[in-house]
Amino acid sequence: MPGYIRKRGKHSWQVMVRAGRDPVSGKYVRIARTVRGTRKDAERVLARLLHEATHGALVDPGRTTTGEWLDRWLHDVAKPNVAAKTWERYEEIVRLHLKPHLGNIPLHRLRPAHVQRLYAALQEAGKHPKTILHVHRTLHAALEAAVRLEVVVRNVCDAVRPPRVPPSERRALTEGELARVIRAAEGTRLHVPVLLAALCGLRRGEVLGLRWEDVDLERGVLVVRRSLEMASGKLGLKETKTGRARGIEVPPMVLAALRNHRKEQLEARLRLGSEWQDHDLVCYAETGGPWWPNNFERAFRSLVRRCGIGHFTFHDLRHTHASQAIRLGADIRTLAARLGHSTPTLTLNVYGHEMPGAQRELSLRVDRMIREALRRVREETP
Repeated sequence: MPGYIRKRGKHSWQVMVRAGRDPVSGKYVRIARTVRGTRKDAERVLARLLHEATHGALVDPGRTTTGEWLDRWLHDVAKPNVAAKTWERYEEIVRLHLKPHLGNIPLHRLRPAHVQRLYAALQEAGKHPKTILHVHRTLHAALEAAVRLEVVVRNVCDAVRPPRVPPSERRALTEGELARVIRAAEGTRLHVPVLLAALCGLRRGEVLGLRWEDVDLERGVLVVRRSLEMASGKLGLKETKTGRARGIEVPPMVLAALRNHRKEQLEARLRLGSEWQDHDLVCYAETGGPWWPNNFERAFRSLVRRCGIGHFTFHDLRHTHASQAIRLGADIRTLAARLGHSTPTLTLNVYGHEMPGAQRELSLRVDRMIREALRRVREETP
């Protein structure tokens, strides 16, 4: 990977590095830098460029298009560092939205106006504001990597505002509605998943990725360590959203259902013999293997229709658990830990609107406490 230094002026040097072929465009990449100072300064720059070229971090911004950089970012930066489902979403956004509108623009000539026109075009095409927000976040991440690798000097997305996304509609079931759902799920393979979401706050992927090794039936505790996801038509286990395991105290009703479920699973295992697929999963397909999310959703939609209480999603059961916990006066830090949120602030942002009743109860408790203190003081004062 050759490089050289050429004197240009009294205190000016040109440093040139040949960094091989760009894996996306197939063109030879030559990187030039002008260095002001001594030859020693130029030699240090040359050494750094050669090191970066060796590790594949060099891109010539003068010749690289935005589309070429997005492809490089997808494969060299994003793919090794995000979950497969996230990468699949990034790739789709780059392919469908970013490259058709911005792909031919030289990366170093990309301006906020180009990005703003992209968002306007997507709005005119009828794209949902949430879709445009995903486009914004994907482009921002790609350009942030370009800034970090010194390919461009700034992230033009910082100067552009995506459209405002209206709050998503979530449904929190009443106690009576939730009881009807649990009753309808009894005797089916959805019974335990419904309880884990509605009484423990697990996400769908966490329910389907839960293993018996993570469940302590004696202590009544389970640990959420992983999540089952489907990406590119394949199933895989990934870390939780925060990348950390979390322990959850299991309510007695759920604990009893888990014990009964474990017994039924062992009986099915003996009955099926060699046909049984031992993945140690708590919630599984008929023969013990992973429960494909699309099949799970199909079964759950059938359960929803049988309940006769209107439409709701499996994630609404988790939302119901959080809403009920707030109404019962749960500490926000405890709830954040139970839900697997990265910070209590996130929990407040998502569920803060559920707290007016809780705040009123708090204000009445404070009022009663001070009134009682004042009463004692008045009795003690002659």
